Amino acid sequence: MFLFNLCILQAGPINKNLVVNYPSYDQMFSILLKNKIKNWRIDTFNIYENIFPQDLACYNGFIITGSAFGVYENHSWIKNLFKVIKKIVQYRVPLLGICFGHQAIAQALGGHVIKSSKGWGIGIKEIKTTKSKSFFGDFNKLNLIFFHQDQVVKLPKKAELLASNEFCNIASFSMGDKVLTLQAHPEFNQDFGMRLLHARKTNIESRTYLQAMNEFKNLEHDGKLIVPNIINFLENKLKCY
Repeated sequence: MFLFNLCILQAGPINKNLVVNYPSYDQMFSILLKNKIKNWRIDTFNIYENIFPQDLACYNGFIITGSAFGVYENHSWIKNLFKVIKKIVQYRVPLLGICFGHQAIAQALGGHVIKSSKGWGIGIKEIKTTKSKSFFGDFNKLNLIFFHQDQVVKLPKKAELLASNEFCNIASFSMGDKVLTLQAHPEFNQDFGMRLLHARKTNIESRTYLQAMNEFKNLEHDGKLIVPNIINFLENKLKCY
């Protein structure tokens, strides 16, 4: 018997050059969470193919994954996703957005996302938390994996900034205790980060590429440290604000 039904809204496939050797985004989350959860059922919908759950009320929590798409692109599935985000918020069940998901939630709820003039933010970067009592608990600083070019530059109304760094001013935010977003990728590991970086090498300036590769090789990331917080949030046991 499943006591918790999680819905993963998968916003894109992983890079085609990595499909053979690496799991999909939804599988990465299953791997990340598997040793910590009991009696969870996890369903995945490939929303980038315009496949959405028919009944949102069947689920106790939602995760929107990363993607190579931009939330400002004119795709019907992105427009449909914005509608779904608003419905989930109305239902008041936990909604977690990662990277693209972070941006999609912001855009759908009145924030603003752009392709940043700063270029790519890639590697293992330190974030500083902005609130003493939030999703991040006692962590004042964390090293997390980032891989993005788009950024949230305006928060939705009533959103609370939870973390930032020099490159990404809005690295995490919450809205009450039911919406949580992260620009970083706690589900990634260094090896996948390096392989993805290499697969996209032609689109990344050499200085950024070399710095990110050095960080992936030599730094540890803290993604696993916040897994209990993610689970508590999804199970509605954690106050984010």
